[in-house]
Amino acid sequence: MSDYYKILGVPKDSNQIQIRKAFRTLALRYHPDKNKNSEESKQKFIEIVKAYEVLSDEKVRQRYDSNTVRDENFQQFNWTPPADFVNFYSYEKLKREYKENQIIGGMWEISEKANAGLWKATFILLGSLGLISVFIILRIY
Repeated sequence: MSDYYKILGVPKDSNQIQIRKAFRTLALRYHPDKNKNSEESKQKFIEIVKAYEVLSDEKVRQRYDSNTVRDENFQQFNWTPPADFVNFYSYEKLKREYKENQIIGGMWEISEKANAGLWKATFILLGSLGLISVFIILRIY
């Protein structure tokens, strides 16, 4: 049986933030879109996704932990990939995914709330400039 903790490189007592960070790092490294024509990286990516799907859901993780502790010969953990696997784990989506409390950098590391704030500030600035321009034009004539 695959050790999902070992696949993600996290300890068994890791929290969800550590699991998510490890998943994102490995998924970006082994993603099939980045490593074209590499069957090995494709298989590794599938293992990483499977490990993340199991460990990121607390109920499934508890079931996995209890089954692996109780039965070392437990060969199969029932995991089914999402129906839209290719789009759900697309390389671009993984790059854009926002991580709570861990903004590392890059343009895809911004949250939706911060992004909306930037757009609002941009519209306010442009609106103000437009009003000033209209005021100047009216003062001239």
